[in-house]
Amino acid sequence: MKSLSTRAAEPKHWLSRLWSLLRGEASATRVGLSVGLGLFIGCQPLYGLHLPLCLLVCLPFGLDALLAYAAANISNPLVAPFLLLCEVEVGSLLLNGHALAFDVGAARRADLAGIAREVALGSVVVGALLGLAGGLLGAFAARFRRRAEETPLDRARKRTVARYASAPPGDRYYVSAKLRTDPSLAQIAALGPLGDVLDAGCGRGQLSLCLWELGHVGKLMGFDFDARKVELARRAAAERAEYDVFDLRSAPLGSVDSLLLVDVLHYLAIAEQDELLRRAARSLRPGGRLIVREVDGASSRKSLLARTLERIATRVGYNRSASALGFRPLADIQRTLESAGLRCELALSEAGSLLENRLLVAYSPS
Repeated sequence: MKSLSTRAAEPKHWLSRLWSLLRGEASATRVGLSVGLGLFIGCQPLYGLHLPLCLLVCLPFGLDALLAYAAANISNPLVAPFLLLCEVEVGSLLLNGHALAFDVGAARRADLAGIAREVALGSVVVGALLGLAGGLLGAFAARFRRRAEETPLDRARKRTVARYASAPPGDRYYVSAKLRTDPSLAQIAALGPLGDVLDAGCGRGQLSLCLWELGHVGKLMGFDFDARKVELARRAAAERAEYDVFDLRSAPLGSVDSLLLVDVLHYLAIAEQDELLRRAARSLRPGGRLIVREVDGASSRKSLLARTLERIATRVGYNRSASALGFRPLADIQRTLESAGLRCELALSEAGSLLENRLLVAYSPS
């Protein structure tokens, strides 16, 4: 049975997640897109549908639906008549080659179907122009504000992305997007100094390198099954870290203060996962931490979406796995770690995320 405090916190948590979903990701590019799309929608003579349209175009792409709707209110009662007149004139210029003269006689002779075509075309053109101008202005303002409020983690992200300047474009874009949008980076950074770190299943190495740039890592080591990604990590590290090619099932784990298993455990069968978790627990120094981020295999729509996307990525060869993917509830992983003598803390679901990814931190006894 849920405690009173838990039940009291549920509405607040639900509202917080809803707010995060509506606001989307707060990058300058997304702010500009939100403003631009909002202005474009607001210019369309679809009164009463502006809010649903803003939600429809913003939520699937992590844009700011509230900011877009605020911009869409350019068609408020004070501005809408002038905006509509401008759209009619632009549409007439494009369709007829001349502006539309408005007087009583012209109004009586008006071809309603023709005016509707002029409004339809004019609203698209005026909306596109206002959206482009407003979007650029919004992105500039957001970038200026972001620079003024830049955090140490923001600066560490930029330095990390710069390390991949010579990587192929697809890898550069992936690293940049992953560091900007993946909540696990901020969650792990919030744990503070990590000591000597082993990044197991490091991929391109961007997560652990960013933690190193942040000053949270002493000695940095990592490995991955994919030799191409390991080579990218080595080049980006420039001798600041040791990245090697190993299989998760047999890789030497050594003795470390922190071990990262971020989005990699599901590449193993369940029995292999348990063996790796037990070995990882033994590799931790006193007071060390095992940091696991995984899709929660418990039944939910967000979990199903995450598992489906991961299977597609593996099927097309974007990610590599030596065995069938093994998804499981995080509660099972927690029980395995606790049976190995570790104390576990499970973070809340990532607010606003479309996927059911969770962070689990397991502590070794001091």
